[in-house]
Amino acid sequence: MFKGFSWLIRLDFENVGINADVLLRLISNCPLLAAFTLIGDEKHLKGCWNSDYVELVEDLPHIEFLRMSSYPIQCFATSLAPQKLPALLVRLKYLYLSGLCFKKENALRSALLCITSSPNVERIIMEQMHHNPTEPVSQTAMNFFELQDYAYVIFDYLRKITITNFTNMKPLMNFVKLILTNSPMLKLIFIVIDERVAVDDEVEMLKELIQYPRASARAQIIFERP
Repeated sequence: MFKGFSWLIRLDFENVGINADVLLRLISNCPLLAAFTLIGDEKHLKGCWNSDYVELVEDLPHIEFLRMSSYPIQCFATSLAPQKLPALLVRLKYLYLSGLCFKKENALRSALLCITSSPNVERIIMEQMHHNPTEPVSQTAMNFFELQDYAYVIFDYLRKITITNFTNMKPLMNFVKLILTNSPMLKLIFIVIDERVAVDDEVEMLKELIQYPRASARAQIIFERP
């Protein structure tokens, strides 16, 4: 007899055991949901996650604040993810992503699917970027941006992006380049360097980043160490 939470505007799942069917059924019965958090790993997200990101997006038509960790993002993108979604999070203003890994193509593709499906986002925070110095970057991830066309992605309202645990690996540098060249209202990219990055490497990163073209003449890049 339960017909959902008709007036619920915020729902947070942090390290809660749940499967995809139950989660999607729940949020689809929260028609006014404006803020949603889904944080967890393989210990929490149970069962067969054969739902795709389009289903999730369609169940969040009014979402303005979205916070997700890397594992559920990849779970929703288990099927062959389209480069461009038929449905978009058009009301989303604040996007918080944690634990992203740009070293493997599937993780990189699923993260970009989440980011590029939010064309009106104003603030992006990418917390605790996953960085294992001994894990190599896959060749497909290394050349990902050269093989994919993201020229259609314009962040007309993006003003600030924060990235922590930042390193100079090529896919992450290319992501910053994408943001700089496709965000006409951008004011600030705030980067917190991974503590394992050497000072000399930090200087080289900064030299490269300041040479990237910018859609916004006001865009600044600020570096900080933890």
